[in-house]
Amino acid sequence: LAFALAALLPVACARRSQDLHCGACRALVDELEWEIAQVDPRKTIQMGSFRINPDGSQSVVEVPYARSEAHLTELLERVCEKMKEYGEKVDPSTHRKSYIRVISHDGTKMDLSGVKIDGDIASSLKFACESIAEEYEDELIEFLSHEADNVKDRLCSKRTDLCDHALHIPHDEL
Repeated sequence: LAFALAALLPVACARRSQDLHCGACRALVDELEWEIAQVDPRKTIQMGSFRINPDGSQSVVEVPYARSEAHLTELLERVCEKMKEYGEKVDPSTHRKSYIRVISHDGTKMDLSGVKIDGDIASSLKFACESIAEEYEDELIEFLSHEADNVKDRLCSKRTDLCDHALHIPHDEL
């Protein structure tokens, strides 16, 4: 019996880590997309060279601020703080863990039955989020700067394999 338990422990820990990293990736993308949506679409930022050309003109273009590299980089530096607003839910049939918001952005009441909320979960999720944001910063900026569809699946499942166990996990929309 002890041998069987010892053999299963690494599998359970690996799955826990995979669930955590997948959940952190999906929550990270959700939070970034929500933050982008909060920016006034008319707000722009000047990009390009600020040097004066020989003809007196400048090579400066205005781009939407919400999806600019400057804004996305700023968001990536602080978005993982939002992980404290998430809890852990265990699927009773598969025993897989998923992470859902426990505080809504708009103040609406949320169904938190079966959701475990504690500091250890929040700090583990935040650490995983920070690791993903650092390791995949270029990919996140690439996908989010171009208004790509299905960023969660494309980044968390296909590009990184963080969620390779579940391409179609339902995840609460924000």
